Amino acid sequence: MRQLKNATIYKVYEYHLQMEERPLFKEELNAEEMIQHLCNIFQKNLSIEEFNLMEYQNLKKRCSGILSVEMLSGLLDDLTPEQIAIFDEAVKRK
Repeated sequence: MRQLKNATIYKVYEYHLQMEERPLFKEELNAEEMIQHLCNIFQKNLSIEEFNLMEYQNLKKRCSGILSVEMLSGLLDDLTPEQIAIFDEAVKRK
C-alpha cells in the first residue's frame, strides 16, 4: 500500500503542476488537500498494478474529473436555498 501511496503522490503532484492550464482549479481548490484527496481515492479504488499501469493521460483525465466535482460541490455550498432549488430543477430537466 505504501508503494501505491508514494507513486500516487508523485504522479498526482506532477499532474498538479500542470494545473496552470486550469487556473480556476488553482484559485478555488487547496492544492495540498486535493492532492491528499486524490491519493485517497486512487488508493481505495485501484491496486498498485492498476495504478502503475495507468497512462498519464488517463490519470490526468481522472484527476480533472475529480477536481471538477470538488470545485462544483464547493460552489453549491455557497448557494441560498432558493438558488439550490433552481439548480435542482435545472438538473432534473437535463
